[in-house]
Amino acid sequence: MTIRHLRIFKEVCELKSVTKAANRLYITQPSVSVAIAELEKKYDVRLFQRIKNRMVITDAGKQLYERALTVLNNFDDFEASAFESGKTCSLKIGASLTIGTFLLPPMIKKIRENYPHVRLQVRIFPKTAVEKMVLTGEADFGLVENSVADIHLDSRVFFEDKLIAVCAPDYPAPEKLRFKDADKYDFILRESGSASREKFEQLAKKHSAAVTPFIETVNPQAAESCAAAGLGIAVLPLSMVRARLDRGELRTVPVVDADFKRSYCLITHKQKVFSSLQKEITELCVNMGKEYKSGPENF
Repeated sequence: MTIRHLRIFKEVCELKSVTKAANRLYITQPSVSVAIAELEKKYDVRLFQRIKNRMVITDAGKQLYERALTVLNNFDDFEASAFESGKTCSLKIGASLTIGTFLLPPMIKKIRENYPHVRLQVRIFPKTAVEKMVLTGEADFGLVENSVADIHLDSRVFFEDKLIAVCAPDYPAPEKLRFKDADKYDFILRESGSASREKFEQLAKKHSAAVTPFIETVNPQAAESCAAAGLGIAVLPLSMVRARLDRGELRTVPVVDADFKRSYCLITHKQKVFSSLQKEITELCVNMGKEYKSGPENF
């Protein structure tokens, strides 16, 4: 078995087609079929079911796909380390949607300024997807809200923030809100499973409050815009909405019986081996998070 076999297997898994995999890899269809057949014969396992000209991955194939991702990404890391001696390096960064909205852009700008030779790959996805990227090696490190529970991940706090409830200045929300009265108002919340939604639901449960969102979105900027339009009360990070608050487009709605503090973390796989240059860049990100605490104008 070679790296070539695994790359072919990966593409067939993701594209569910021998033809599409061949086109992406710029090889012939028979070459793809032969590679899959060799894998199945060598390990005495059925990786795909052929159903009406479709490649349907088996349960065994799904397990091997996850392992193949790890092997391929580790191989890519090896190449990156080898290239570093020639003053080149690659770095794959994953970030949650909230961090990708306001913290990540200036970080990427700073990395490019300080390390122009580094080849960056950036992916902005929900927190659970970012965790998976780090676990499988698709990301060298991730930037997410709150800590992580997976025993294979290390977590390091680089920034502390808090969620706040905000609405348009003319929205009929009280000067102070108690959680027990939250169901009387229209709430604009992130999707289930997001870090901010989990925090909100934990507090709601603590106060025996049942809140069904009026608007639910995966896009934090959409939640911010809906609140500014007077559609309800949004629960968002202070750092994200600070500019609209300063311009008077939003006002805060203090929730008197809730603590919305939370941390942002840089996560890595415990078995991940970083090159010296990659370590420098992770430290740069952590230090920039510390700088942001003194005000975004200094970021």
